[in-house]
Amino acid sequence: MIRVFVCPECGKIRIVSKFLKAECYQCGAQMKPCGIPYTEWVEMSREEREQISEKFRNQDS
Repeated sequence: MIRVFVCPECGKIRIVSKFLKAECYQCGAQMKPCGIPYTEWVEMSREEREQISEKFRNQDS
């Protein structure tokens, strides 16, 4: 299963197929699964993806 992760620290996105957890390549933080299936993720516009990334960054603020 392909999973989409978002970094709560810097907002970077990572697509992972083998692991249940992921670390951010940009800042090293533990990433959170975004909960959106990969098949839906690839159909989203860049703006929609950026909004989701920003939402994750603002959750801990």
